[in-house]
Amino acid sequence: MNVKRPGSTNRRRQAALALVRCYETLAKRNENLLQHVIGEQPFECWRKYPSSEVISADGFQYFYHAHSADDRPGATENGHFHTFARLDCRARPVEDLPVPPSGTTNPIAQDPDSVHLIAISVDALGLPTGIFTVNQWVTGDRWCSSATLDTLSTAFRADGAGPSLVSLWVTSLFSLYDEAIRKLIRDRDATIQQAIDTHGAGYRITDDRTLEVLSLKTLSFSDDVDAALRDARVEHQERT
Repeated sequence: MNVKRPGSTNRRRQAALALVRCYETLAKRNENLLQHVIGEQPFECWRKYPSSEVISADGFQYFYHAHSADDRPGATENGHFHTFARLDCRARPVEDLPVPPSGTTNPIAQDPDSVHLIAISVDALGLPTGIFTVNQWVTGDRWCSSATLDTLSTAFRADGAGPSLVSLWVTSLFSLYDEAIRKLIRDRDATIQQAIDTHGAGYRITDDRTLEVLSLKTLSFSDDVDAALRDARVEHQERT
């Protein structure tokens, strides 16, 4: 069951307005979001954009990339943004999600200073089409509990880092989809538990390369922006 955080309606309204302004600014420049994040350099599959690391003063990071067509046949997204909390840039309390000891001599590496939050799928015009979580082996990040991911996702701020318009866009998406992200994280936990129940207590989900995406939500961006603005109007009318 989703419980709205205090002030969430106003935050969603502010996020929706910020996102509208982002796209209006891009339209005036005759650009789309992906052109803005990639810049003048030629696009290459798997390459991270922007080319320099984008890490905010609050210790959050993002980058955009796209998989090759043969890696994801039938994929409808153009590419996706990965988002992280960087503990080496700002220390935060985190709770690790335990996994059984590795039975191999070459377990998946884990970066203790990076926590993957969510990925954001976009189409060729840079409109968000979905959000999803991934298995630990995909990004090699620190494997953390849902409580940690929920806290870090709520705190996500990339404002002022890298290309400012893209950073504002990513930050605003986290605010607009706060409740959806919380549900996405709970769905991730359900997938993890289902896999453990299926394979047994000794199963290391983090080493299972057959399991990449753990939870996924398709977005209807235009409708979601309209809903956020409408909910804010209704709440204001109820208070006056």
